[in-house]
Amino acid sequence: MRWDDVYVRSTAVVLGDREPVQDAVAAGRYDPAVREAHGYESISVAGSGCAADMAVEAARTAIARSAVDHADIGVFVHAYVDEQGPEGVAEPASYVQGMAHDGRARALGLRQGCNSAIASLELGAMYVSAGGAAVLTSADKYGRQVDRYREDQGAVAGDGATAMVLARGSGVARLLSTEIVGDGRLSRLTPLDPGRFDDQQAYRTAQRRRVVSMMRTMTEAKRDCLRAVLADAETGPEDVRHWLLPYSGRFLVDRDLYAEFGIDDERTTWGLGRTIGHLISGGDPFVGLTHLLETGAVEVGDRVVMMGDSTGFAFGGAVLEIAAPAAWPVGP
Repeated sequence: MRWDDVYVRSTAVVLGDREPVQDAVAAGRYDPAVREAHGYESISVAGSGCAADMAVEAARTAIARSAVDHADIGVFVHAYVDEQGPEGVAEPASYVQGMAHDGRARALGLRQGCNSAIASLELGAMYVSAGGAAVLTSADKYGRQVDRYREDQGAVAGDGATAMVLARGSGVARLLSTEIVGDGRLSRLTPLDPGRFDDQQAYRTAQRRRVVSMMRTMTEAKRDCLRAVLADAETGPEDVRHWLLPYSGRFLVDRDLYAEFGIDDERTTWGLGRTIGHLISGGDPFVGLTHLLETGAVEVGDRVVMMGDSTGFAFGGAVLEIAAPAAWPVGP
């Protein structure tokens, strides 16, 4: 999907303190072999408060940086997966809108797994194209019921919130294209029951066969998404200066995908991502974009690709062109 006159006015990020993963390994919470395979150095761990309040903080900062009139903000889109809080709040999107904005606006919650934040970008762009400004937020704060290092042998969940303001006319980056590829067939799969097999070897063989098939389907959907979003932006892979990908660890990197599109770690923000962990609502590329803008690592004219990946059923991409340096104060 191509876009004309949709700009990123500002971004903002709220993260927790960095918890060294070596501490989790030493405490027996994190398998050292898994840690070695994925390459995380630390994980963003937030203290008191809830995910929705982190989103409110990020939204307030992004709105202030954008210089957009509050009266022009017509929609808030909040991307999330798990519990947001505070206690008693049933609709987090309305809470974020009400706490971050001193007027009325549409408030939409969007849940599409780890592709939620990229999906919110496409939805926000639709609104901006019709007039007005949009505020996009995402937030994740891991619950204390289950240890984040033990729940999944893949990506380690990090705590954080992101915000972005979209509007017409001008901004730090121009949105060229977005693409969402959905394949819900895999979302219907349920775990295999080991009791239905004669022995463990038969179970493992069946499980491997199904996982290989699923991974092949997912890889092709991901590639189709990237091909489409680049084509709509009239951009070749060689024209992309920065690839903002999910921070889901080194073990899960699709090396064939990297090779096809000429991606290497030096053109990603993995150096930052390995210190944060994976924001499961899909905020990773928004963290990466904010980092590039605030460190001055991008130049006017640079093409940037953002990618979301919700394992099994939704994949998203966006192409941006940097239009101006960040107008807000930045760190070193």
